[in-house]
Amino acid sequence: MKAISLIIALSLAASAGLAVLLFRSDHATPAGTIQVDASAATAAAGNSRTAMNAATGAATPVSWRDFQVADLKEFIRRLRAVDCPESTIEDLVIAEVNRRYAPKLRALWPEDVVQNDYWKPYQQANDPAKVKKNREHMRQQQALQKEKTALLVELFGVDIEKQRLKEEGIDNESWIPNRNLSFLPEPKRDAVQQYLDDYQDKEQDFYARVRGGWDADARAEQKRLEQEKLAGLAQFLTPEELREFELRNSQTASQLASDLHGVSLTREQYEALFDIRKKYGDSIYNWSDAANDPDTVKQIEQNKKNMQADIASALGADKGLEMERAQDYSYQQLARLAKRNDLPPDTASKIYDFKQAAEKATQDLRSNSGLTPEQQQAALAQIRAETEQSIKTALGDKLYKRYLNNGGWWLNNIARPSPK
Repeated sequence: MKAISLIIALSLAASAGLAVLLFRSDHATPAGTIQVDASAATAAAGNSRTAMNAATGAATPVSWRDFQVADLKEFIRRLRAVDCPESTIEDLVIAEVNRRYAPKLRALWPEDVVQNDYWKPYQQANDPAKVKKNREHMRQQQALQKEKTALLVELFGVDIEKQRLKEEGIDNESWIPNRNLSFLPEPKRDAVQQYLDDYQDKEQDFYARVRGGWDADARAEQKRLEQEKLAGLAQFLTPEELREFELRNSQTASQLASDLHGVSLTREQYEALFDIRKKYGDSIYNWSDAANDPDTVKQIEQNKKNMQADIASALGADKGLEMERAQDYSYQQLARLAKRNDLPPDTASKIYDFKQAAEKATQDLRSNSGLTPEQQQAALAQIRAETEQSIKTALGDKLYKRYLNNGGWWLNNIARPSPK
């Protein structure tokens, strides 16, 4: 688990400008007090000894050590009394709050500070007890973050750390456990998150039992768990909220996220696609024990065709073709190659069309029983040569050679390359 590393990194980023201000004193300082470079603090306070005396109530001249108090409210009051810039006060307080919480956060993940046996090959352990322990640590980490946020709100009226990160363009919501519940009213989020956390124990027990053996029984149980979880969420959510949760966080949503591969959709198109995908469910996959049963395979293929037809009807033929294309590994390779090399946007689809046309011509030719083997091989070699030339024109010789080794393997299914 590296979540703690991200939180500490964000905290350090927010207070990096304070490195020259903070130091560890060589002499005794009361526990819990704030230690700051005296010269920097004096400059921030405008070198006003009189103001310092007034702020602290001291009858004799004071030094920066007189500002070192454990009570952060009192610390802020004294700094404001000597006209210390508000941004500097915020810097100092954020740094101190992060300093106080860092040990608590580190304590949740003690194994992260132990040196790993880097010379040993990585092996993923499937230890249910450890997984459960890590989930509990995540809950404790979330509680600490909430506690820290509440402290900053108490001191300044707002969470100034979160506010600053937003101003700097940092997505500080990305590591918050219930970020996918942001569509819900604030009062509901904690209750829903608690329910999901508790239900996750049941899901993790299921994954530990299955251990990657995704047969028909495992799929059926996974579906049952999903339905049970949604039924439980219905006690917290309105029908509209439950629908939004499914669009974001359900198994169907996860499958769609993996299928889209960069296809751009409007929200309306995504919802239509979601409903179609949910309608067909696992019927487009062969998870049954009858994997080699001809009738089962035929039905699955028909379901796929029906689903593609529904998608084309709902999204339009072009978008339906784009969806189908995006799930082809060779097209994904083409799209990445074109993007990395700043080729025209239609390059990948153009070459993909060459591929489709060549494979269709190859299939027709091989089913032609009127040709001798020699005539067939000569015709296949011609198809390959013409297809190669079209791809070279689109990519250029250099990128074409790279494509052959990274996605262009399908050309060999037409005919072996001509000897040089």
